[in-house]
Amino acid sequence: MHVGNRKRAVALAALGMFAVAACTTGNDTKLAAAQELRVRLSTEPSTFDPGQQQWDYEAAVGRQTFEALLRPTKDFKDVAGAAADTYKVDSNGTVYTFKLHPGARWSDGKLVKAADFVYAFQRLLDPRLAAPYASFYYPIKNAPTVNGMDTRDPGIDAAVQTLGLKAVDDNTFEVTLEAPAGYFKWVASLWTSAPVRKDVVEKWGKDSAGGDKWAAVTPSAPQQLVGNGLFVVSEVVTKDHVTLVPNTSYAGSQAKPSLTKITEYFIDNETVAYAKYKSGELDMITVPLPDTEGVRSSPELLKVPQLSVFWINLNVRKAPFNDPKVRLAFAQAIDRDSYNNNVRRGRGLAASTLIPKGMRNYRPDLGSPQKFDPAAARATLGSAGISAASLNGVKFTFVSTSASSKTTAEFVQAQLKTNLGVDVVLDGIDYRTFSNRLRSGNYAFGGPTAWGADYPDSQDFYDIFTTGSGNQFSGWSNKTYDEAVTAANAATDQTKRDAGYERAERTLVSDAPVIFMYQPTAWYVVKPYVKGIITTPNDDQWLGSFFPWSIQIAQH
Repeated sequence: MHVGNRKRAVALAALGMFAVAACTTGNDTKLAAAQELRVRLSTEPSTFDPGQQQWDYEAAVGRQTFEALLRPTKDFKDVAGAAADTYKVDSNGTVYTFKLHPGARWSDGKLVKAADFVYAFQRLLDPRLAAPYASFYYPIKNAPTVNGMDTRDPGIDAAVQTLGLKAVDDNTFEVTLEAPAGYFKWVASLWTSAPVRKDVVEKWGKDSAGGDKWAAVTPSAPQQLVGNGLFVVSEVVTKDHVTLVPNTSYAGSQAKPSLTKITEYFIDNETVAYAKYKSGELDMITVPLPDTEGVRSSPELLKVPQLSVFWINLNVRKAPFNDPKVRLAFAQAIDRDSYNNNVRRGRGLAASTLIPKGMRNYRPDLGSPQKFDPAAARATLGSAGISAASLNGVKFTFVSTSASSKTTAEFVQAQLKTNLGVDVVLDGIDYRTFSNRLRSGNYAFGGPTAWGADYPDSQDFYDIFTTGSGNQFSGWSNKTYDEAVTAANAATDQTKRDAGYERAERTLVSDAPVIFMYQPTAWYVVKPYVKGIITTPNDDQWLGSFFPWSIQIAQH
Protein backbone atom coordinates (compact mmCIF):
# COMPACT_ATOMS: atom_id res chain seq x y z
CA MET A 1 0.00 0.00 0.00
CA HIS A 2 1.04 3.64 -0.38
CA VAL A 3 2.62 5.02 2.56
CA GLY A 4 3.45 6.95 4.99
CA ASN A 5 11.57 3.34 22.81
CA ARG A 6 10.43 1.66 25.35
CA LYS A 7 12.68 -1.21 26.28
CA ARG A 8 14.55 -2.49 23.26
CA ALA A 9 12.30 -4.99 21.51
CA VAL A 10 13.41 -8.49 20.62
CA ALA A 11 13.09 -9.62 17.01
CA LEU A 12 10.63 -12.44 16.55
CA ALA A 13 11.26 -13.13 12.88
CA ALA A 14 13.52 -12.18 10.02
CA LEU A 15 10.82 -9.95 8.60
CA GLY A 16 11.18 -7.58 11.53
CA MET A 17 8.28 -8.58 13.74
CA PHE A 18 8.34 -7.17 17.23
CA ALA A 19 6.36 -7.66 20.40
CA VAL A 20 6.41 -4.70 22.71
CA ALA A 21 5.71 -5.33 26.38
CA ALA A 22 3.34 -8.25 26.88
CA CYS A 23 -0.08 -9.06 25.53
CA THR A 24 -1.31 -9.31 29.12
CA THR A 25 -0.50 -6.85 31.83
CA GLY A 26 0.37 -9.33 34.54
CA ASN A 27 -0.30 -9.16 38.27
CA ASP A 28 2.03 -6.20 38.83
CA THR A 29 0.38 -3.90 36.29
CA LYS A 30 -2.99 -2.27 36.73
CA LEU A 31 -5.08 -1.07 33.83
CA ALA A 32 -6.11 2.56 33.53
CA ALA A 33 -9.79 3.31 33.92
CA ALA A 34 -9.80 4.94 30.50
CA GLN A 35 -8.69 2.46 27.85
CA GLU A 36 -8.21 5.15 25.21
CA LEU A 37 -5.49 5.28 22.56
CA ARG A 38 -4.62 8.56 20.81
CA VAL A 39 -2.71 8.34 17.53
CA ARG A 40 -1.95 10.39 14.45
CA LEU A 41 -2.99 10.08 10.81
CA SER A 42 -0.96 12.16 8.38
CA THR A 43 -4.12 13.54 6.79
CA GLU A 44 -7.87 13.04 6.67
CA PRO A 45 -8.97 9.97 4.68
CA SER A 46 -10.75 10.62 1.40
CA THR A 47 -13.24 7.83 2.06
CA PHE A 48 -14.23 5.16 4.56
CA ASP A 49 -15.08 2.76 1.71
CA PRO A 50 -12.57 -0.14 1.72
CA GLY A 51 -13.14 -0.56 -2.01
CA GLN A 52 -11.88 2.94 -2.73
CA GLN A 53 -9.10 3.28 -0.18
CA GLN A 54 -5.47 3.35 -1.29
CA TRP A 55 -3.27 5.08 1.30
CA ASP A 56 -2.12 3.88 4.70
CA TYR A 57 -3.93 6.75 6.41
CA GLU A 58 -7.15 5.36 4.90
CA ALA A 59 -6.36 1.75 5.73
CA ALA A 60 -5.77 2.91 9.31
CA VAL A 61 -9.54 3.32 9.55
CA GLY A 62 -10.60 0.65 7.05
CA ARG A 63 -8.73 -2.18 8.75
CA GLN A 64 -10.46 -1.40 12.05
CA THR A 65 -14.02 -0.93 10.76
CA PHE A 66 -14.07 -3.77 8.23
CA GLU A 67 -12.82 -7.34 8.51
CA ALA A 68 -11.33 -9.07 5.47
CA LEU A 69 -11.57 -12.77 4.69
CA LEU A 70 -8.13 -13.51 6.15
CA ARG A 71 -5.39 -11.66 8.04
CA PRO A 72 -1.61 -12.05 8.33
CA THR A 73 -0.26 -14.15 11.16
CA LYS A 74 1.74 -12.38 13.85
CA ASP A 75 5.05 -13.44 12.28
CA PHE A 76 3.84 -12.20 8.86
CA LYS A 77 4.82 -15.51 7.26
CA ASP A 78 1.33 -16.82 6.52
CA VAL A 79 -2.34 -16.00 6.81
CA ALA A 80 -4.96 -16.93 9.39
CA GLY A 81 -8.71 -16.77 9.61
CA ALA A 82 -10.57 -13.49 10.01
CA ALA A 83 -14.06 -13.09 8.51
CA ALA A 84 -13.47 -16.60 7.12
CA ASP A 85 -12.47 -19.19 9.70
CA THR A 86 -10.87 -21.42 7.07
CA TYR A 87 -10.19 -21.66 3.38
CA LYS A 88 -9.19 -24.41 0.97
CA VAL A 89 -7.83 -24.52 -2.55
CA ASP A 90 -8.79 -27.18 -5.09
CA SER A 91 -6.25 -29.51 -6.70
CA ASN A 92 -5.93 -27.24 -9.75
CA GLY A 93 -5.09 -24.23 -7.60
CA THR A 94 -7.86 -22.15 -9.15
CA VAL A 95 -10.86 -22.45 -6.81
CA TYR A 96 -10.67 -20.91 -3.34
CA THR A 97 -13.46 -21.77 -0.93
CA PHE A 98 -13.83 -19.58 2.16
CA LYS A 99 -15.92 -20.74 5.11
CA LEU A 100 -17.21 -17.66 6.89
CA HIS A 101 -17.29 -17.37 10.67
CA PRO A 102 -20.79 -18.52 11.69
CA GLY A 103 -22.86 -15.89 13.43
CA ALA A 104 -20.68 -12.93 12.38
CA ARG A 105 -22.65 -9.70 12.32
CA TRP A 106 -22.58 -6.26 10.82
CA SER A 107 -22.45 -3.24 13.09
CA ASP A 108 -26.23 -2.85 12.70
CA GLY A 109 -26.74 -6.41 13.94
CA LYS A 110 -27.52 -8.14 10.65
CA LEU A 111 -25.71 -11.37 9.77
CA VAL A 112 -22.71 -11.23 7.46
CA LYS A 113 -23.39 -13.42 4.43
CA ALA A 114 -21.37 -14.76 1.53
CA ALA A 115 -23.50 -12.64 -0.82
CA ASP A 116 -22.00 -9.55 0.85
CA PHE A 117 -18.55 -10.66 -0.27
CA VAL A 118 -19.79 -11.41 -3.78
CA TYR A 119 -21.21 -7.89 -3.99
CA ALA A 120 -18.08 -6.29 -2.54
CA PHE A 121 -15.74 -8.04 -4.97
CA GLN A 122 -18.04 -7.34 -7.94
CA ARG A 123 -18.22 -3.71 -6.92
CA LEU A 124 -14.43 -3.48 -6.52
CA LEU A 125 -13.94 -4.80 -10.07
CA ASP A 126 -16.67 -2.63 -11.56
CA PRO A 127 -14.76 -0.01 -13.60
CA ARG A 128 -17.22 2.69 -12.53
CA LEU A 129 -15.87 2.53 -8.97
CA ALA A 130 -12.28 3.10 -10.20
CA ALA A 131 -10.97 1.13 -7.24
CA PRO A 132 -7.21 1.71 -6.85
CA TYR A 133 -6.68 -1.88 -5.72
CA ALA A 134 -8.71 -3.49 -8.50
CA SER A 135 -5.64 -4.87 -10.29
CA PHE A 136 -4.78 -6.97 -7.24
CA TYR A 137 -7.93 -8.98 -7.97
CA TYR A 138 -7.14 -9.64 -11.62
CA PRO A 139 -6.43 -13.34 -10.97
CA ILE A 140 -10.21 -13.74 -10.56
CA LYS A 141 -11.93 -15.20 -13.60
CA ASN A 142 -12.89 -12.46 -16.10
CA ALA A 143 -11.62 -9.70 -13.78
CA PRO A 144 -9.22 -7.96 -16.23
CA THR A 145 -11.89 -7.94 -18.93
CA VAL A 146 -14.62 -6.56 -16.70
CA ASN A 147 -12.44 -3.96 -14.99
CA GLY A 148 -11.11 -2.81 -18.35
CA MET A 149 -14.56 -2.01 -19.78
CA ASP A 150 -15.50 1.52 -20.75
CA THR A 151 -17.40 3.08 -17.85
CA ARG A 152 -20.12 4.13 -20.30
CA ASP A 153 -20.69 0.57 -21.51
CA PRO A 154 -24.31 -0.43 -20.76
CA GLY A 155 -23.21 -4.04 -20.41
CA ILE A 156 -21.22 -3.57 -17.19
CA ASP A 157 -23.99 -4.75 -14.87
CA ALA A 158 -24.28 -8.01 -16.79
CA ALA A 159 -20.53 -8.38 -17.10
CA VAL A 160 -19.87 -8.26 -13.36
CA GLN A 161 -22.11 -11.28 -13.00
CA THR A 162 -19.62 -13.29 -15.10
CA LEU A 163 -16.82 -12.84 -12.55
CA GLY A 164 -15.59 -15.97 -10.78
CA LEU A 165 -17.49 -15.16 -7.59
CA LYS A 166 -20.19 -17.28 -5.98
CA ALA A 167 -22.15 -17.55 -2.74
CA VAL A 168 -22.49 -21.32 -2.39
CA ASP A 169 -24.60 -20.73 0.71
CA ASP A 170 -24.80 -18.00 3.33
CA ASN A 171 -21.54 -19.11 4.93
CA THR A 172 -19.52 -20.24 1.90
CA PHE A 173 -17.85 -17.82 -0.50
CA GLU A 174 -16.19 -19.31 -3.58
CA VAL A 175 -13.66 -17.56 -5.80
CA THR A 176 -12.56 -19.02 -9.15
CA LEU A 177 -9.31 -17.80 -10.69
CA GLU A 178 -8.26 -17.71 -14.32
CA ALA A 179 -5.09 -19.63 -13.45
CA PRO A 180 -3.21 -20.70 -10.31
CA ALA A 181 -1.95 -17.77 -8.23
CA GLY A 182 -0.30 -18.96 -5.06
CA TYR A 183 -0.26 -15.44 -3.62
CA PHE A 184 -4.06 -15.06 -3.75
CA LYS A 185 -4.34 -15.97 -0.06
CA TRP A 186 -2.50 -12.73 0.63
CA VAL A 187 -4.91 -10.77 -1.55
CA ALA A 188 -7.71 -12.21 0.59
CA SER A 189 -5.95 -10.72 3.64
CA LEU A 190 -5.96 -7.14 2.30
CA TRP A 191 -8.32 -4.81 4.13
CA THR A 192 -9.97 -4.26 0.73
CA SER A 193 -11.10 -7.92 0.77
CA ALA A 194 -13.90 -7.06 3.14
CA PRO A 195 -17.64 -7.39 2.54
CA VAL A 196 -19.87 -4.46 1.61
CA ARG A 197 -23.63 -4.33 2.07
CA LYS A 198 -25.52 -3.61 -1.13
CA ASP A 199 -28.60 -2.31 0.67
CA VAL A 200 -26.50 0.18 2.64
CA VAL A 201 -24.77 1.51 -0.48
CA GLU A 202 -28.09 1.89 -2.28
CA LYS A 203 -29.89 3.42 0.71
CA TRP A 204 -27.63 6.46 0.89
CA GLY A 205 -27.26 6.96 -2.86
CA LYS A 206 -24.82 9.25 -4.65
CA ASP A 207 -23.38 12.67 -3.90
CA SER A 208 -23.24 15.54 -6.41
CA ALA A 209 -19.95 14.23 -7.79
CA GLY A 210 -21.36 10.74 -8.33
CA GLY A 211 -19.64 9.15 -5.35
CA ASP A 212 -21.30 6.76 -2.91
CA LYS A 213 -22.50 8.70 0.15
CA TRP A 214 -22.58 5.75 2.58
CA ALA A 215 -18.84 5.93 3.24
CA ALA A 216 -18.31 9.69 3.01
CA VAL A 217 -15.95 11.23 5.58
CA THR A 218 -18.50 13.53 7.17
CA PRO A 219 -20.04 14.02 10.64
CA SER A 220 -22.93 11.78 9.52
CA ALA A 221 -20.58 8.80 9.03
CA PRO A 222 -21.59 7.11 12.33
CA GLN A 223 -25.16 6.82 11.03
CA GLN A 224 -24.25 5.85 7.44
CA LEU A 225 -21.21 3.59 7.70
CA VAL A 226 -22.00 -0.06 8.38
CA GLY A 227 -19.02 -2.38 8.77
CA ASN A 228 -18.17 -5.84 10.05
CA GLY A 229 -14.96 -4.90 11.85
CA LEU A 230 -13.90 -4.87 15.47
CA PHE A 231 -14.55 -1.11 15.73
CA VAL A 232 -17.05 1.39 14.39
CA VAL A 233 -16.80 5.11 13.65
CA SER A 234 -18.46 6.99 16.50
CA GLU A 235 -17.45 10.54 15.61
CA VAL A 236 -15.98 12.50 12.73
CA VAL A 237 -14.81 16.05 13.27
CA THR A 238 -13.85 17.25 9.81
CA LYS A 239 -10.20 18.23 9.46
CA ASP A 240 -9.51 17.21 13.06
CA HIS A 241 -10.13 13.58 14.00
CA VAL A 242 -12.11 10.38 13.70
CA THR A 243 -13.05 8.37 16.78
CA LEU A 244 -13.42 4.59 16.79
CA VAL A 245 -15.18 2.57 19.50
CA PRO A 246 -15.75 -1.20 19.79
CA ASN A 247 -18.43 -2.67 17.55
CA THR A 248 -20.93 -4.02 20.07
CA SER A 249 -22.45 -6.26 17.39
CA TYR A 250 -19.13 -7.86 16.49
CA ALA A 251 -19.35 -11.66 16.75
CA GLY A 252 -16.33 -12.67 14.70
CA SER A 253 -13.15 -14.59 15.47
CA GLN A 254 -11.04 -11.75 16.89
CA ALA A 255 -10.67 -11.26 20.63
CA LYS A 256 -12.65 -8.55 22.39
CA PRO A 257 -10.48 -5.41 22.59
CA SER A 258 -9.43 -3.80 25.85
CA LEU A 259 -9.44 -0.41 24.15
CA THR A 260 -12.73 1.42 24.47
CA LYS A 261 -11.74 4.29 22.20
CA ILE A 262 -9.19 4.99 19.46
CA THR A 263 -8.90 8.62 18.43
CA GLU A 264 -7.05 9.19 15.17
CA TYR A 265 -6.08 12.85 14.78
CA PHE A 266 -5.48 14.33 11.33
CA ILE A 267 -2.13 16.10 11.71
CA ASP A 268 -0.24 16.71 8.48
CA ASN A 269 2.73 18.40 10.15
CA GLU A 270 4.93 15.79 11.82
CA THR A 271 6.71 18.41 13.93
CA VAL A 272 3.37 19.53 15.35
CA ALA A 273 2.45 15.89 15.98
CA TYR A 274 5.71 15.28 17.82
CA ALA A 275 5.09 18.32 20.01
CA LYS A 276 1.68 16.89 20.90
CA TYR A 277 3.34 13.60 21.86
CA LYS A 278 5.76 15.40 24.14
CA SER A 279 2.92 17.36 25.75
CA GLY A 280 0.98 14.15 26.39
CA GLU A 281 -1.74 14.66 23.78
CA LEU A 282 -0.70 11.63 21.69
CA ASP A 283 0.38 8.18 22.87
CA MET A 284 2.76 7.31 20.04
CA ILE A 285 4.28 9.06 17.06
CA THR A 286 6.91 8.66 14.39
CA VAL A 287 10.03 10.69 15.14
CA PRO A 288 10.69 13.57 12.71
CA LEU A 289 14.13 13.44 11.11
CA PRO A 290 15.35 16.65 12.76
CA ASP A 291 14.68 15.08 16.19
CA THR A 292 16.64 11.89 15.50
CA GLU A 293 19.58 12.60 17.79
CA GLY A 294 17.35 13.75 20.62
CA VAL A 295 15.66 10.35 20.90
CA ARG A 296 18.48 8.02 19.89
CA SER A 297 19.00 6.85 23.50
CA SER A 298 15.43 7.36 24.72
CA PRO A 299 13.77 4.42 26.55
CA GLU A 300 10.59 5.30 24.64
CA LEU A 301 12.20 4.73 21.22
CA LEU A 302 11.14 1.72 19.17
CA LYS A 303 12.80 0.92 15.81
CA VAL A 304 10.75 -1.18 13.41
CA PRO A 305 12.28 -2.39 10.10
CA GLN A 306 9.90 -1.70 7.23
CA LEU A 307 9.14 -3.83 4.18
CA SER A 308 8.83 -0.72 2.07
CA VAL A 309 10.79 1.29 -0.47
CA PHE A 310 10.59 5.03 -1.14
CA TRP A 311 11.05 6.56 -4.55
CA ILE A 312 10.64 9.74 -6.56
CA ASN A 313 7.87 9.66 -9.17
CA LEU A 314 8.55 10.85 -12.73
CA ASN A 315 5.51 11.70 -14.85
CA VAL A 316 6.29 9.93 -18.13
CA ARG A 317 3.16 11.37 -19.78
CA LYS A 318 4.68 14.84 -20.02
CA ALA A 319 7.96 16.38 -21.14
CA PRO A 320 10.71 16.23 -20.08
CA PHE A 321 10.16 12.86 -18.39
CA ASN A 322 8.53 11.24 -21.41
CA ASP A 323 12.15 10.68 -22.47
CA PRO A 324 13.68 7.65 -20.67
CA LYS A 325 17.18 9.09 -21.04
CA VAL A 326 16.17 12.21 -19.11
CA ARG A 327 14.65 10.02 -16.41
CA LEU A 328 17.78 7.90 -16.12
CA ALA A 329 20.04 10.96 -16.06
CA PHE A 330 18.11 12.35 -13.09
CA ALA A 331 18.38 8.97 -11.33
CA GLN A 332 22.15 8.80 -11.88
CA ALA A 333 22.61 12.31 -10.50
CA ILE A 334 21.36 11.53 -6.97
CA ASP A 335 23.69 10.15 -4.30
CA ARG A 336 21.49 7.80 -2.29
CA ASP A 337 24.21 6.85 0.20
CA SER A 338 24.71 10.50 1.09
CA TYR A 339 20.95 10.91 1.32
CA ASN A 340 20.50 7.96 3.67
CA ASN A 341 23.49 8.80 5.87
CA ASN A 342 23.06 12.56 6.07
CA VAL A 343 19.43 13.41 5.35
CA ARG A 344 17.88 10.22 6.70
CA ARG A 345 20.47 10.12 9.51
CA GLY A 346 21.11 6.44 8.90
CA ARG A 347 17.48 5.46 9.49
CA GLY A 348 17.37 2.86 6.74
CA LEU A 349 19.21 1.58 3.67
CA ALA A 350 19.99 3.25 0.36
CA ALA A 351 17.98 1.57 -2.41
CA SER A 352 18.17 1.47 -6.19
CA THR A 353 15.72 -1.40 -6.77
CA LEU A 354 12.06 -2.15 -6.01
CA ILE A 355 12.08 -5.08 -3.57
CA PRO A 356 13.08 -4.33 0.04
CA LYS A 357 15.67 -6.24 2.00
CA GLY A 358 13.98 -9.01 3.98
CA MET A 359 11.88 -10.25 1.06
CA ARG A 360 12.55 -12.80 -1.64
CA ASN A 361 13.77 -11.23 -4.90
CA TYR A 362 15.73 -8.54 -3.09
CA ARG A 363 18.40 -7.96 -5.75
CA PRO A 364 20.44 -4.79 -5.14
CA ASP A 365 22.83 -5.95 -7.87
CA LEU A 366 20.15 -5.16 -10.46
CA GLY A 367 20.21 -1.47 -9.57
CA SER A 368 23.32 -0.52 -11.55
CA PRO A 369 21.47 1.52 -14.24
CA GLN A 370 20.39 4.00 -11.54
CA LYS A 371 23.73 3.93 -9.71
CA PHE A 372 24.98 7.34 -8.62
CA ASP A 373 27.47 8.54 -11.24
CA PRO A 374 27.51 12.28 -12.09
CA ALA A 375 29.64 11.78 -15.22
CA ALA A 376 27.29 9.09 -16.49
CA ALA A 377 24.29 11.30 -15.67
CA ARG A 378 25.64 14.15 -17.79
CA ALA A 379 26.52 11.76 -20.60
CA THR A 380 23.06 10.18 -20.50
CA LEU A 381 21.39 13.58 -20.68
CA GLY A 382 23.69 14.59 -23.52
CA SER A 383 22.80 11.46 -25.49
CA ALA A 384 19.15 12.56 -25.33
CA GLY A 385 20.11 15.76 -27.15
CA ILE A 386 18.77 17.83 -24.28
CA SER A 387 20.74 20.53 -22.48
CA ALA A 388 20.64 20.94 -18.72
CA ALA A 389 19.69 24.61 -19.14
CA SER A 390 16.55 23.65 -21.06
CA LEU A 391 15.34 21.76 -18.00
CA ASN A 392 15.70 24.69 -15.61
CA GLY A 393 12.45 25.44 -13.82
CA VAL A 394 11.10 21.90 -13.78
CA LYS A 395 9.00 21.58 -10.62
CA PHE A 396 9.60 19.05 -7.86
CA THR A 397 6.35 18.51 -5.94
CA PHE A 398 6.53 17.53 -2.28
CA VAL A 399 4.60 17.70 1.01
CA SER A 400 5.59 21.00 2.59
CA THR A 401 4.18 20.12 6.02
CA SER A 402 6.48 17.11 6.35
CA ALA A 403 9.96 17.93 7.62
CA SER A 404 11.40 14.81 6.00
CA SER A 405 9.73 15.52 2.65
CA LYS A 406 10.97 19.09 2.69
CA THR A 407 14.52 18.01 3.51
CA THR A 408 14.34 15.39 0.77
CA ALA A 409 13.16 17.96 -1.75
CA GLU A 410 16.00 20.29 -0.86
CA PHE A 411 18.50 17.45 -1.18
CA VAL A 412 17.19 16.45 -4.61
CA GLN A 413 17.30 20.07 -5.73
CA ALA A 414 20.93 20.45 -4.61
CA GLN A 415 22.01 17.13 -6.17
CA LEU A 416 20.51 17.94 -9.57
CA LYS A 417 22.12 21.38 -9.54
CA THR A 418 25.55 20.08 -8.52
CA ASN A 419 25.69 16.86 -10.51
CA LEU A 420 23.57 17.63 -13.58
CA GLY A 421 23.48 21.41 -13.78
CA VAL A 422 19.68 21.58 -13.63
CA ASP A 423 17.92 24.25 -11.53
CA VAL A 424 14.85 22.60 -10.05
CA VAL A 425 11.99 24.66 -8.58
CA LEU A 426 10.47 23.30 -5.36
CA ASP A 427 6.68 23.03 -5.30
CA GLY A 428 5.55 22.43 -1.71
CA ILE A 429 1.87 21.63 -1.05
CA ASP A 430 -0.25 20.00 1.65
CA TYR A 431 -0.50 16.21 1.95
CA ARG A 432 -3.96 15.77 0.49
CA THR A 433 -3.33 18.03 -2.50
CA PHE A 434 -0.07 16.16 -3.08
CA SER A 435 -1.80 12.77 -3.26
CA ASN A 436 -4.54 14.16 -5.51
CA ARG A 437 -1.97 15.71 -7.85
CA LEU A 438 -0.11 12.43 -8.17
CA ARG A 439 -3.30 10.48 -8.78
CA SER A 440 -4.42 12.87 -11.51
CA GLY A 441 -0.98 13.19 -13.14
CA ASN A 442 -0.91 16.92 -12.47
CA TYR A 443 2.81 17.17 -11.71
CA ALA A 444 6.24 16.83 -13.36
CA PHE A 445 8.17 14.88 -10.75
CA GLY A 446 7.91 14.60 -7.00
CA GLY A 447 7.88 12.63 -3.81
CA PRO A 448 9.04 10.77 -2.05
CA THR A 449 6.25 8.21 -1.97
CA ALA A 450 6.53 4.60 -0.97
CA TRP A 451 5.05 1.17 -1.28
CA GLY A 452 4.79 -0.87 1.87
CA ALA A 453 4.25 -4.61 1.59
CA ASP A 454 0.61 -5.53 1.95
CA TYR A 455 1.95 -9.06 2.19
CA PRO A 456 5.44 -10.58 1.89
CA ASP A 457 5.20 -11.82 -1.69
CA SER A 458 7.04 -10.00 -4.48
CA GLN A 459 3.92 -9.89 -6.62
CA ASP A 460 2.59 -7.24 -4.26
CA PHE A 461 5.37 -4.91 -5.45
CA TYR A 462 5.74 -5.84 -9.10
CA ASP A 463 2.05 -5.42 -9.92
CA ILE A 464 2.31 -1.73 -8.99
CA PHE A 465 4.05 -0.89 -12.26
CA THR A 466 1.94 -2.97 -14.65
CA THR A 467 0.04 -1.02 -17.29
CA GLY A 468 -3.10 0.59 -15.89
CA SER A 469 -2.36 -0.11 -12.24
CA GLY A 470 -4.11 2.36 -9.95
CA ASN A 471 -1.12 2.30 -7.64
CA GLN A 472 1.54 3.87 -9.85
CA PHE A 473 1.64 7.58 -10.52
CA SER A 474 4.12 7.71 -13.40
CA GLY A 475 1.67 6.65 -16.11
CA TRP A 476 4.30 4.17 -17.25
CA SER A 477 3.53 1.27 -19.59
CA ASN A 478 6.05 -1.30 -20.79
CA LYS A 479 5.11 -4.50 -22.62
CA THR A 480 8.28 -6.35 -21.64
CA TYR A 481 7.68 -5.57 -18.00
CA ASP A 482 4.01 -6.55 -18.15
CA GLU A 483 4.73 -9.87 -19.82
CA ALA A 484 7.49 -10.73 -17.33
CA VAL A 485 5.29 -9.96 -14.32
CA THR A 486 2.31 -11.82 -15.77
CA ALA A 487 4.45 -14.92 -16.34
CA ALA A 488 6.01 -14.77 -12.88
CA ASN A 489 2.67 -14.27 -11.16
CA ALA A 490 1.16 -17.28 -12.89
CA ALA A 491 4.10 -19.65 -12.38
CA THR A 492 3.82 -22.27 -9.66
CA ASP A 493 7.53 -23.09 -9.84
CA GLN A 494 9.47 -20.62 -7.70
CA THR A 495 12.51 -20.68 -9.98
CA LYS A 496 10.35 -19.54 -12.89
CA ARG A 497 8.77 -16.86 -10.72
CA ASP A 498 12.22 -15.57 -9.75
CA ALA A 499 13.35 -15.47 -13.39
CA GLY A 500 10.27 -13.50 -14.45
CA TYR A 501 10.63 -11.00 -11.64
CA GLU A 502 14.33 -10.53 -12.42
CA ARG A 503 13.47 -9.67 -16.02
CA ALA A 504 10.84 -7.22 -14.81
CA GLU A 505 13.24 -5.60 -12.35
CA ARG A 506 15.89 -5.05 -15.02
CA THR A 507 13.31 -3.40 -17.26
CA LEU A 508 11.91 -1.20 -14.50
CA VAL A 509 15.25 0.05 -13.21
CA SER A 510 16.67 0.83 -16.66
CA ASP A 511 13.54 2.54 -17.99
CA ALA A 512 13.33 4.57 -14.75
CA PRO A 513 9.69 5.68 -14.34
CA VAL A 514 10.75 6.24 -10.73
CA ILE A 515 14.02 6.99 -8.96
CA PHE A 516 14.50 4.52 -6.13
CA MET A 517 15.79 6.14 -2.95
CA TYR A 518 15.74 4.17 0.32
CA GLN A 519 14.25 1.48 2.53
CA PRO A 520 13.30 2.91 5.92
CA THR A 521 13.50 1.76 9.48
CA ALA A 522 10.60 3.43 11.26
CA TRP A 523 11.42 5.25 14.47
CA TYR A 524 8.53 5.57 16.89
CA VAL A 525 8.31 6.92 20.39
CA VAL A 526 5.64 5.25 22.49
CA LYS A 527 4.41 6.20 25.92
CA PRO A 528 5.48 3.57 28.48
CA TYR A 529 1.91 3.01 29.64
CA VAL A 530 0.87 1.64 26.22
CA LYS A 531 1.21 -2.12 26.62
CA GLY A 532 0.74 -5.18 24.46
CA ILE A 533 1.64 -3.73 21.07
CA ILE A 534 2.34 -6.30 18.37
CA THR A 535 3.91 -4.59 15.38
CA THR A 536 4.31 -5.59 11.74
CA PRO A 537 6.68 -4.16 9.11
CA ASN A 538 3.79 -2.21 7.57
CA ASP A 539 1.43 -1.05 10.30
CA ASP A 540 -1.07 1.55 9.14
CA GLN A 541 0.49 4.76 10.50
CA TRP A 542 0.32 3.63 14.13
CA LEU A 543 1.91 0.63 15.81
CA GLY A 544 -0.27 -2.37 16.55
CA SER A 545 -2.94 -1.54 13.96
CA PHE A 546 -3.04 -5.14 12.68
CA PHE A 547 -3.69 -6.54 16.16
CA PRO A 548 -5.48 -3.78 18.10
CA TRP A 549 -7.16 -6.20 20.50
CA SER A 550 -3.81 -6.84 22.20
CA ILE A 551 -3.25 -3.19 23.20
CA GLN A 552 -3.89 -2.10 26.78
CA ILE A 553 -3.40 1.16 28.64
CA ALA A 554 -1.75 0.84 32.05
CA GLN A 555 -2.30 3.22 34.92
CA HIS A 556 -0.11 6.28 34.67
